[in-house]
Amino acid sequence: MEHSRGVLAASFAMLALSGLANGDDIDLYTFPAPPYQIVEDIPGAETYIRGLTVDTVRCAVTRTGRNSRIHAAPPSRAIQFLVDNLIDGYFAVDPSTILDYVAFRTDPVSLEKWFLVSRGDGETVENPRIGTVIGSNEDAWLRLQGQDIFLTVRTAAQLIALLKRGRIDQALLDQRVLESLNNTRDLASHFLRYEPLHVYLGRRFVSQNPGFIDEFNRHIPFCIKANFDLDETETAQIRATAYDLFRELEASIPLAEAIASGPGIENLSEILNLDAQWRALAPQQFSDMAQRVTDQPASITMREWQQGRKLLVTEVILTNGIGTLAAMSGLTSDFWQGDEPKFEHHISTDTRTLYVSPIRYDASTARFQVTVSMPVIVKGQWLPAGVLAIGLDVEQALGGTGHIRYLTNVKDR
Repeated sequence: MEHSRGVLAASFAMLALSGLANGDDIDLYTFPAPPYQIVEDIPGAETYIRGLTVDTVRCAVTRTGRNSRIHAAPPSRAIQFLVDNLIDGYFAVDPSTILDYVAFRTDPVSLEKWFLVSRGDGETVENPRIGTVIGSNEDAWLRLQGQDIFLTVRTAAQLIALLKRGRIDQALLDQRVLESLNNTRDLASHFLRYEPLHVYLGRRFVSQNPGFIDEFNRHIPFCIKANFDLDETETAQIRATAYDLFRELEASIPLAEAIASGPGIENLSEILNLDAQWRALAPQQFSDMAQRVTDQPASITMREWQQGRKLLVTEVILTNGIGTLAAMSGLTSDFWQGDEPKFEHHISTDTRTLYVSPIRYDASTARFQVTVSMPVIVKGQWLPAGVLAIGLDVEQALGGTGHIRYLTNVKDR
């Protein structure tokens, strides 16, 4: 038996080595996890892998001028290939202390929203029997928390079937996975946490391709297509948090004065030219205008204020009535904000209510965030003098319970 296992392991290693990327090809491994990674066995053709995260990774690699070859394997096998430097990279996984020792992590390429799912009969179980998909990110996270897993299966559909038959009491599943399944309407679900997922690139690949990770990260925002819309409860929670933060900022910064003392450029062609210079250098370097904005007294105050809230607040920006930046807590992706919803919501429609964005990936902060904005009202003026906006890290602002002690308390959502 041991001999057979050794032969099998050697065969897998040879297979991985034979599939290593040549030239500009990048050899990446992932694991089946619809709808993020979908493995399709096409008769008479090679296995094709697609899905939300696959499309993002493939897009970002292509934009670097490389070709990607994506393969599927069980997580344990793919991780061992990565540790042994037999492949270039592995995705899509949550941050791992173990992998951080043997590989380099990119910025997030996807975001999962995890729910605890149970039967909809309203019964609470003191010591629930929890099921997971073997090798999934949810399975790994629960084990890291010291949670006993009662049963593991190969697919999410099998978990749902086990729930309905009473073989398990709870299952931890991603929202999009749940939405892709049938016959889940009569189940109860409880939001637990958000989880960003990454690509881990092997040390040998990174040493042989200096600068690749930075270039790959720059292209991620252009390739991520799927955002999460907030539900009513989440939006209310974000608004309540943002109101308190805005009050603190208003007490620290005279917003109207900060707008008046910031760069005042009226000509649209000049604004667009400055914006192009800004975007060409950000986030690695400051253009002359970016340096001018960052040196504003209001920008300095914003940076100091954010430092005490850096886990929650990802950025703070202040625009004038045209949409160009008057102050910022850190270097943003662009100078002109006038074509973005957080600005248009207040200026175009004269809306006094807070604007709350969907969850999206932000290139400036390399985090998934929610943007909330408010108009800066000056007495005697009909239109707002500008817009104050803050970015909130979604894991902190809407982190769910995120703790094992809540696993027995599930409610309809």
